[in-house]
Amino acid sequence: MCDQQEGLSLEKVVRGADLDRREFLRLALMSSGVALAPTPFFGVDNVSSAPGAAYAKFRSLPPGAVRPAGWLRLYLEKQAQQLGSKLADVSWPFTGAYWDGEEKAESWWPWEQRAYWIDGAGRLALVLNDEQLMQRVGAPIDYTLTHAGANRYLGPQNFSDPKGDFHRWPHAIFFRALAAFSEAQQRNDIPDLMRQHYLSDQASYSEPLRNIMNVESMLWCYGQTGDQKLLALAENAWRDYLKFAGETEHGNLSEMQVYGAGPIMAHGVTYIETAKQPAILYLYTGNEEYLRFALAAQRRIFDHHMLIDGIPSTTEDYRTRTALDSHETCDIADHTWSWGYMLMATGDGLWADRVERACLNAGMGCLKKDWKALQYLSCPNQFLATLNSDHNVLIHGGRLMSFQPNPGEDSACCAGNVHRVFPNYVIRMWMKDADDGLAATLYGPSKLSTTVGKDRREIEIVQETDYPFGEKIDFIIGTRQPVEFPLSLRIPEWCSAPALAMNGKPIPLPPINRGFVQLRRRFRANDKISLTLPMKFSTSRWPQNGIGIEHGPLVYSLAIQEKWTSVVEQKYSTEEFPDWNAVPVSSWEYGLMTNAGTSAVRATLERKPMTADPWTDPPVSVKVEARKIEGWDLQKNPDNPEQMFTPPLPDVQTARMNEAAEHITLTPYGATHLRLTIFPELTKQSRKTSG
Repeated sequence: MCDQQEGLSLEKVVRGADLDRREFLRLALMSSGVALAPTPFFGVDNVSSAPGAAYAKFRSLPPGAVRPAGWLRLYLEKQAQQLGSKLADVSWPFTGAYWDGEEKAESWWPWEQRAYWIDGAGRLALVLNDEQLMQRVGAPIDYTLTHAGANRYLGPQNFSDPKGDFHRWPHAIFFRALAAFSEAQQRNDIPDLMRQHYLSDQASYSEPLRNIMNVESMLWCYGQTGDQKLLALAENAWRDYLKFAGETEHGNLSEMQVYGAGPIMAHGVTYIETAKQPAILYLYTGNEEYLRFALAAQRRIFDHHMLIDGIPSTTEDYRTRTALDSHETCDIADHTWSWGYMLMATGDGLWADRVERACLNAGMGCLKKDWKALQYLSCPNQFLATLNSDHNVLIHGGRLMSFQPNPGEDSACCAGNVHRVFPNYVIRMWMKDADDGLAATLYGPSKLSTTVGKDRREIEIVQETDYPFGEKIDFIIGTRQPVEFPLSLRIPEWCSAPALAMNGKPIPLPPINRGFVQLRRRFRANDKISLTLPMKFSTSRWPQNGIGIEHGPLVYSLAIQEKWTSVVEQKYSTEEFPDWNAVPVSSWEYGLMTNAGTSAVRATLERKPMTADPWTDPPVSVKVEARKIEGWDLQKNPDNPEQMFTPPLPDVQTARMNEAAEHITLTPYGATHLRLTIFPELTKQSRKTSG
């Protein structure tokens, strides 16, 4: 075991209450039109006659081009073996035949929620090459494609009335699954069927709520077919949408609100799913006004709502940033998906940094590590998670923070949407650039199979790494003959001293441009490029005298030992997949000690060899100095003393604490279920000790 010790300067805050201004300087430069000249290139590898996302700086590869390995494959296989494949046997509405012949329902919700699962589980099957799961999620896809209406409308016919009660938001979700299967399996029938659907549908795609999300699929279909009517339909829908976009229920996205840069007063999923549409429009048109709007819309999130784990406070509307503010699991899937489009539009690695941070912290932190349950709402500080412990303003005292296979009838969206998070992480680990080169955008053990160069030479790149638990990433080239292409590697913004080696020998680091270094050379079989990303400690300050600790891409938490008890609720859970109550059986009442004179924390990084399952047995941990705070107890409901809640941070100016300091061990946020992440900061002046 080797130790690394480093003082943490609270003066060098890069996230938290004072968010990273370097990021927004770059956003401002891009928003002003600097370095945004379009560079056209064409679409997916097997299509040369269609326009594709012609103005993208990066474009994603088909699902299955990247195969996960190591810990990443382990967790995707857990997902596939558990809720990924079994949710449709466990819990309504996933047990229903929505998108597979069902026409009866009082609401659009069941189609929305099952579409999330079809898309997520379908992508999971494609990246794992899991034929059994592929067939299962392929059944509703094939049914929908083979049961178009007389007017070529796809989907449940009770949605087909353009003036009916059911809107087109579920289509936007389901059609993402169609796009994934089309790209992975080279199914050219799918774009044409989607084209006929959109051009024959008489519904307004600018209203009602969330119909505008179909712009994403319209433009994908345009990129595959080249039908200019689809592009016109998408642009007209966005133009008409902006006429009423200022209404809260329509996303709080008027131009005045977006460029005014104030806090968001809207539903998280609605906002982020809508805010990405102009970025996608930019990919296909090169109109920089679209991109400027998209960047300004994203800036509001980072200025006002971000939490330490990489996802904004969204329960269900955007909220504040206290230690008790939480986020819906749908927002993990939807924000990271949207930031992937921002990466493609700008070519700036900061968006990949955002995706990485969110997936590795918030994404893992909302899951039971056996992949049998998830939280609807998860939080940096959660000392218990029971069926009546929700401490948020949304359904206070309800079930939404407990670990369940499905949070309930009206809240099943997260049970489906969670399945998109890590398959999409894998799919977007590598992207093509405008020069037919490759960009490593997200890191983790994996193997890429694709083509490079104008003549599309076949190539494989194996990524061997323990990242994010280790600092070194090896890229091993597989090719039949030497091949020349540009290879871009992301340098995360938190890394100040990256290093490169070729076949074991150090090489000069090329200039970092928008978060990437680029190697332009002829690569040969078995060439090994080694990238080392030294990780440093950083701290962030939060409201109510809160402080958090990070090391590289990982946030660190005090894991609270939990006692689990299970409950089975007919229709929503089973003996194998029950609902869970988790209550604490270890201490959490700690404040983090800092030096008032230097604003520093002493932290020691401890490493051990890579473990088989790093999210249940982490190979890295951090030791810090802390003191116990007296009276910082679970909060009781005065009307029901048996009902408990996670308490807010204590007032350290009036609280009393133990005289003796302790060294406590922190683990990666994503390895916890119950946790303390935002600590009360104990400076010398605030350390009132008990007598």
